[in-house]
Amino acid sequence: MSDIAGEQAATLKALLAERQFNADRLNALTAHCERMRRELDLDARLSIAEDLRRDPPTTETVLLHSVLFQLSGDLYHYERILHYLLLGGERVGPQLMHYTYWCMARQLFLAASAPEKLAAFGPCDLFRFYEELVLAVTRRWGIVPPRHTPRNGPIRRVAVLTNQFTNDQHQPSRDCFDYASRLQDDFGLDVAIINCNTMPLRAESLFVPPMVAELVTDYEGVFALTMFGRQVKTASFTDRAFSKNKLSTIVGAIDGYDPDLLVTFGGANVVGDLFAATGARPVVCLPTTSGMTISLAHLVLGYEEGNHTAAMPALYRGPFAWRFRPFTLGFSPPPTAGAGGTLDLGDAAFVFAVVGTRLDLEVTAEFLALADSILDRCPGAVVVFAGEVEQLPARLKAARNGARMRSLGHLKDIRAFYRRCHAYLNPSRQGGGGSAAYAIAEGLPVVTLAWGDVASVAGAGIPVPDDAAYVERAAALFADPVLRERQSELSRVRFRTVGDRHRCTERLLAYGEEARDLLRAAAKAGAQREDPPSASVAE
Repeated sequence: MSDIAGEQAATLKALLAERQFNADRLNALTAHCERMRRELDLDARLSIAEDLRRDPPTTETVLLHSVLFQLSGDLYHYERILHYLLLGGERVGPQLMHYTYWCMARQLFLAASAPEKLAAFGPCDLFRFYEELVLAVTRRWGIVPPRHTPRNGPIRRVAVLTNQFTNDQHQPSRDCFDYASRLQDDFGLDVAIINCNTMPLRAESLFVPPMVAELVTDYEGVFALTMFGRQVKTASFTDRAFSKNKLSTIVGAIDGYDPDLLVTFGGANVVGDLFAATGARPVVCLPTTSGMTISLAHLVLGYEEGNHTAAMPALYRGPFAWRFRPFTLGFSPPPTAGAGGTLDLGDAAFVFAVVGTRLDLEVTAEFLALADSILDRCPGAVVVFAGEVEQLPARLKAARNGARMRSLGHLKDIRAFYRRCHAYLNPSRQGGGGSAAYAIAEGLPVVTLAWGDVASVAGAGIPVPDDAAYVERAAALFADPVLRERQSELSRVRFRTVGDRHRCTERLLAYGEEARDLLRAAAKAGAQREDPPSASVAE
């Protein structure tokens, strides 16, 4: 082990051995783990993890194994945490299960895990743990929504449930509002957004890294939410505790609204899944990212038309496959002023754009090496990063071609920025679908590996298989204006498919009717089982 690795291991052991943890100490431990992931290679981290496993400096199971995962990416450690909590029985409250679920789900979304166990972990371990969480809320907190057999006639009233609603710069919030307002304005329905705020809003354990979601405290109670010149009534719940009282209040508010259909916007919406698991009201889940979505909804739609459940291990596919329906999320480009103002692009003749809301995490050392390789092949070009960041600017300066890499921070008019660019580069990540959709709407060719949301948005024939092909595609777009114009037109054509939000909303309503039919059939079957045998004529 090198001197640097030895020093970092010693610091880690000292941090883990702390007897009293507060927010500052937990953040210090998290920052140290992030540093180790950046500065040490995998073999060094695996060696440190093995030493800690054999001689742990703490008996805190969640703390130790979440750190071991950070070092190794080995999902074995998350399995240990889940089993520890499940075996804790009544001593482990739903709030701790909920917090743990989201901490793990975030790390999976950020692609922090090694691939060896990943295919089975989501549909097996994490899904079953989530099921237990929802059942714990019904059994131990007694939150069971009343059952309602769907009314006759078409859907008239819809509740759109989201775990988080922030502002018009937050892609999922924009999409949620757009769907709700289209259901209301284009299809004439009575619609309400239910901002459950049921992502973790405070730390519940010593999980590393901790997770505390953004909360907009101004969104409180029942009010008319306005965005992009449209308005939808909204009920928002801002209690930071994931508690029996908060969930009971939200369930009661939804039941009082009496919707014909619940649309859960994004996965793991505990409130919507309470209605689905108890058969109380029809629920359709509308995912906000590609791949597996954990939900108990009667129907779970796709992010794109392909059936991602086919890639799941056969043993665990069933609960996902029978509820899956093909779908495209669709995208509505935000408003644009057109010109975009003065941007720090200098006299660059060619601009590669990298856009995201988590670039500090997503722009890894590996991606910067890719960007360096691209700039080596593209004299005079620059790579420009758009999105709020803290650490990235300093890391760009340290890159070999750092003088040709620029961070612009958060931009309000992303479409105007794209009009100053020539190609879109996607880091290796799960998210980014919205940023890619707006890029292709403006005719930017996309350079991406063949996985994640951006690959889904870009469409067949665009994603490349490896880093070498990634660099080749970027260099070819730079060098060949004819190729670039052809790819630009393909982007615009592709957006006409993924950008048809009106058609997507129409399909969502059709799936809502199917979910209502499923609930009617279940209610009818239940009634027949409960009816006493009919008396015979002879009697």
